[in-house]
Amino acid sequence: MDAKKQQKIDNLIIIMKKLGFLNDDKVESAIRKMHRHEFVPISLKEEAYENAPLATMKNQTISQPSVVSRMTEWLDIKEGQKILEIGSGSGWQTAILSYLVGHGKVYSIERHSELAEFAKKNLDKLGISNVKVILGDGSLGLPEESPFDRIIITAACKKVPEKLLEQLSIDGLLVAPVGEFPQSLVLLKKIHQGVVEIKKQPGYVFVPLR
Repeated sequence: MDAKKQQKIDNLIIIMKKLGFLNDDKVESAIRKMHRHEFVPISLKEEAYENAPLATMKNQTISQPSVVSRMTEWLDIKEGQKILEIGSGSGWQTAILSYLVGHGKVYSIERHSELAEFAKKNLDKLGISNVKVILGDGSLGLPEESPFDRIIITAACKKVPEKLLEQLSIDGLLVAPVGEFPQSLVLLKKIHQGVVEIKKQPGYVFVPLR
C-alpha cells in the first residue's frame, strides 16, 4: 500500500477514536488489514477513508467505519467461531469478521444478486477463504448451518426476526439496528432462559431489512 493510503487509514483511525469509537486493538487491526478502498465502487475510491457511509448499488450503502467498529466490538468475536451476517453489502464488514474468526467461518446472506457478486469478487481478490456469501432472504437465516456463535444484522429491522434468534447458540450474541427511523443499536444474548438485552444505544440510521 502506498504512503498516501496508509496516511488516510491512520487519519480515519484517529478520527474514530476521538469520537469515542474503536476501543479494541483486535478490531483496529482488522480495519487496518481489510482496506476499505478494496470494497467500494471505483468512483468512490478517493472517499473510502472518510468516516461516512458510501453508496454502492440497489440503494444500499457501505456502513460508516465508526459504526462498523462499534457493531464488531459489541460482538466480541473469538477465534474459531461461526458467524452469520445478514446483508453482505460490499463485503467490507464481512472481511473484518473473517479476519477476527481466523480459522472459523462466516456465512453472509445477501438478497441483491448484484451486491452478492460484488461482495464475492471483493473477498476473492483478497484471497479470503473462510467466508461463504449466499444469495437469499436474510430474515430466514441459515438453519442448515445453525447454531451460530454470533449474528450481525446490517440492516434496520422493526424487531429481530424470531428465526434468527432460534439459530443463535446458547451464550451467543446478536447485534442489530432495531426500530423505526432512527434506530437503536441493540446487543442481545441468548441464555437457557431466553434472550436478554445486554446493550442498547440510540441514534443509528441503516437501510431497512427486506
